[in-house]
Amino acid sequence: MLQSVGSAEEATEAVDAGVDIIVAQGWEAGGHVQSEVATLPLVPRVVDAVPDTPVIAAGGIADGRGIAAALTLGADGVWLGTRFLLTEEACVHRLYRQRVIDAEATDTFYSTLFDEGWPNVPHRVIENDTVAEWKAAEQPSTDRPGEGDIVAKTDDGAPVRRHEDSLAIPDMSGDVEELPLYAGQSVGLTHEQQPANELVKTLAEETFEALDRLTW
Repeated sequence: MLQSVGSAEEATEAVDAGVDIIVAQGWEAGGHVQSEVATLPLVPRVVDAVPDTPVIAAGGIADGRGIAAALTLGADGVWLGTRFLLTEEACVHRLYRQRVIDAEATDTFYSTLFDEGWPNVPHRVIENDTVAEWKAAEQPSTDRPGEGDIVAKTDDGAPVRRHEDSLAIPDMSGDVEELPLYAGQSVGLTHEQQPANELVKTLAEETFEALDRLTW
């Protein structure tokens, strides 16, 4: 059993509860985020806290250099999310995919804005008009701009509201770019589309190259 954690204390509690593998997810991560600490300082703290439990690093990692860094911090493996949004197998809408291609690291936003279905849980998304309008309104906790608006529909006609915790998938229609476009700060390193097997091969090669440089 795996458990994502955002602190060394959470890691210890998870292991005491019987978790087999810990995922140390830093603040840079996309999607729902538990931590208030960046991946670089989080991973060694978690590794030290649960020395007999495998630790997987997550958040802000998108290439072999990041993987090598996580391994040198003591992680036993890594978890990449944002980078895999551009694989051919990823079940995401083409407009969502294009926003990932175009985005820079500074284009993501951390908040609790898209919380219908998962109240008050922080997450990181690519900025869109929904985010911009909420910022302009000074980020109200209630009566958010467009509250309750139906902005998209699923392939069977089911409505999707603006602030839903709903992923923009291929068969949706409407203003899907107004939905939460989950992505981490590693989006700035994520621009190339390729099959998943090719990506894994590329990441492995980059990792070995980065680790080889450490021996110079």
